[in-house]
Amino acid sequence: MLGLYILWPLPASLQMSLKREPVQILDRNGKLLYEKRSSDFGSQTFLEFEKIPKNIIDAVIAIEDKSFYQHSGISLKGIARAAWQNYRAGKIVSGGSTITQQLVRNRLKPEKRDYLYKAHEALLALKLETRLSKEKILEAYLNSAYFGHQAYGIQAASLIYFEKNAAELSLAESAFLVGLIQSPSNYDPYKNFEAAKERQNRVIDAMSLSDEEKEELKKHPIVLGSGKIDIKAPHFVMWIIDQYGDSNDREIRTTLDLDLQREVELIVERQLSHLEEKNVTSAAVVVLDVPTGELLTMVGSADYFDTEHDGAVNVALANRQPGSALKPFTYSLALKKGNTAATTIADIETQFFTQDGNPYIPRNYDYGYHGLVRYREALANSYNIPAVKVLEKVGVESLLYFLRSAGLTTLNENPEHYGIALTLGDGEVKLLELAQAYGMLARKGKTMPVKVLLNEKTENGRTLLDESITWLITDILDDDQARIPEFGEGGPLEFNFPVAAKTGTTRNSRDNWTFGYTPSRVVGVWVGNADNTPMRGTSGITGAGPIFHDTMIAAMSSQPHTLFKRPENIIEKEICQLSGKLPTEYCPHKMKEWFIRGTEPNEYDDMYVPIELDTRNSLLAGQDCPKEFTEEEVYVIFPPELKTWARENGWPQPPTEYSPLCLPNEEIKGTWLTIENPNTGETFLLDPMIPDENEKIILTASASDDVEEIEWFIDGRSIGKALPPSFRMEWQPETGLHRISAIGNYEKSTISVKVEAIQY
Repeated sequence: MLGLYILWPLPASLQMSLKREPVQILDRNGKLLYEKRSSDFGSQTFLEFEKIPKNIIDAVIAIEDKSFYQHSGISLKGIARAAWQNYRAGKIVSGGSTITQQLVRNRLKPEKRDYLYKAHEALLALKLETRLSKEKILEAYLNSAYFGHQAYGIQAASLIYFEKNAAELSLAESAFLVGLIQSPSNYDPYKNFEAAKERQNRVIDAMSLSDEEKEELKKHPIVLGSGKIDIKAPHFVMWIIDQYGDSNDREIRTTLDLDLQREVELIVERQLSHLEEKNVTSAAVVVLDVPTGELLTMVGSADYFDTEHDGAVNVALANRQPGSALKPFTYSLALKKGNTAATTIADIETQFFTQDGNPYIPRNYDYGYHGLVRYREALANSYNIPAVKVLEKVGVESLLYFLRSAGLTTLNENPEHYGIALTLGDGEVKLLELAQAYGMLARKGKTMPVKVLLNEKTENGRTLLDESITWLITDILDDDQARIPEFGEGGPLEFNFPVAAKTGTTRNSRDNWTFGYTPSRVVGVWVGNADNTPMRGTSGITGAGPIFHDTMIAAMSSQPHTLFKRPENIIEKEICQLSGKLPTEYCPHKMKEWFIRGTEPNEYDDMYVPIELDTRNSLLAGQDCPKEFTEEEVYVIFPPELKTWARENGWPQPPTEYSPLCLPNEEIKGTWLTIENPNTGETFLLDPMIPDENEKIILTASASDDVEEIEWFIDGRSIGKALPPSFRMEWQPETGLHRISAIGNYEKSTISVKVEAIQY
């Protein structure tokens, strides 16, 4: 009868593979990030019998089954001993189970362990011994025994309790772990270390060692680890589990670089400590490899386990407003339409109208206006008004289509929903996807499909822009000199190697961004609060910028500091800095600019204009004016829309009236005014030995009879009014160049001269 039972097939739970491992999520170098366990199981890493340390085998046989190699699955001596102990105690205090029986029990997980079950277990143990060798039974047992804290098997237990591999365990540590098998809850060393230590002593006493060796082992210090399987890069791991958690693979090898991830996490922690007073609690960072699109780092928040600040929210994948971080793509499309980095646009107060007819007046971040600016200046300094004007030319629909093609999946409303404020961040994007779009610029116009599994195929992407356009945008974003007016010198966007960078800040102070790239790395940073509360006094440059700077340095530590290779069709031309056109002899400020061949300027500057003036009154000199009374002065003639801005910002305006002194006496008619003293171009020496109040210049003027009084101005500042006939006024000069102006009859006539005062 027993023979028939042994020949009967084993239950399914004993027939299936004795390996039962969780899914291991690894970084690109094979380092463990996390073990995904099934709901009814825990951590397990299978060790073949040959890799299980002899210390472990000796200890487990000594304490659990001394006759393991002699019996056929059950031990009659052990059963008899257990029965006698139970009889004397009046309850079950010992089971007498062999290692084979315990293996059966581990696999069957019985709800009740009565005498009938014990008989069934014994028969199955006998059957199992006919199917497996002693080594395979020990292998299965030591890989499936439960040690507590979700550790199944000796390798998992070694990692959880001692944070080392089983092969590295000392004999004392081996005995300590083996002692936990009998009752992991009662001997839980984190709750009852003394009980666990006493159990270890019993294991040592059961082993074949000398008394001296046993006593020495018992004194060996036991230093426990955290008792947990750590999760590294938790936001990334949870994202991978959501995407690939149902995979049949036991290992998921990702593209993440754990060493870089840890370094970036420390950078985030360090920099956020400087922003606490600004009500900044979190940050998110992604690092991408440019050639492959591989995701190397994903920090989703400052602390995944910070429940107070919604740390589990992965802001790298959350929808947030990008501020000015979309501007480079607007200018990319403008260059695609034939504009250049030298194309000019008016940065002045401008009223636009939305689709529903409401007025919209954008403001620059500094609330100022900068007059006529070139595209290079406008983008490098992130001026808002020019960006809106450029988008008006490009078209919202074109920009939307372009951004979606570059990888942004969240901008799915119609163009009217966003309007021309789209370029200022009036929409929501994901950090990872916007970094992906910047990767397109780094990849010379080819989109960057993001890769997260190492064995995935690397996709080439599709071309959205010509490489000459992306090179020009990159050159602007890497231009430290061009961004000085807004960002100053020596800030977090400056490096000792080429880095193209752009910040973004929302007006409501809820989002700070910095994105940047080199030929080999893309870094994207967000700073803010996951619960959307506003920050105080931060911007992309002060909030996200420092994290970006340190992260880029860390990401580039193993990469060559190469230049962005200039395409052959990019040429350099000298231009007049103000107008962006070819310079003339009158242009005082020239600069070099890059152009795509065929788009370079062919018109000469027409803003710096020489004008002949009558030196006696600084009015326009006509053709009949004697040459001894004329001089040429260069004025900047702004386009009509900028004339008010130019006047308000101190740009000298040329006179509009001709000098009456240049006409024959009989032709002098109407209102006229001239400064008699001083003459334009005069220089006055100031003697330090003479008291200042005694060094004064006498101002006099003459005018037509209808001029009843004049008001004198020095450098635009009124110093008083004077009456005819000489309109005399005294002025105490300071060293430097000065413009003396006289205005008569409520601005009906105006005249100016230039003088200089120098120290003797």
